[in-house]
Amino acid sequence: MGAPHVFVSYTVEDAKGEKSSFNINFPDSVDIAVLKNFARSTAEMIDDLIKGRITGIGVGLAIDTAGLSLKQTANADADVEEGARFSWRTVLNTLTSFRLPTFDETFLVSGTRNVDTANAAVTTFVGRILAGQTVGLTNVSPSDDRGEDVSALEAASESFTRSRG
Repeated sequence: MGAPHVFVSYTVEDAKGEKSSFNINFPDSVDIAVLKNFARSTAEMIDDLIKGRITGIGVGLAIDTAGLSLKQTANADADVEEGARFSWRTVLNTLTSFRLPTFDETFLVSGTRNVDTANAAVTTFVGRILAGQTVGLTNVSPSDDRGEDVSALEAASESFTRSRG
């Protein structure tokens, strides 16, 4: 992975419904408000140049993983088609979710498709999503796509999806 940086991501859909994404990179000191304007106005320029349609624009931050104690290689049986979907309830009682690809099936309740939410590793993860992380006086806390804070785990279960390739 390269140096930490911010990126604008564009997703383009073709006539068959297949999607492809690309990023435009920026230094990590970029002003996010100005970057959002850049993303919008540049989308109109890109739209003039392509046959497909832009279905999504995002702003992201690539983080340097050096120094973290993460796996250096995937386990031999890792498969992105196997995963677990975590569904969350927000303070306004709406639902949001995300899927963890290559989820380790040892964290499922035996004989079911349910994630073992009593497992210490799962409990730690769920707690982080619910509470976020506070540094000094600043808390970053997950939300839905409307900015509503996540307040409860609704469900967590095994989830299969086909890989793109």
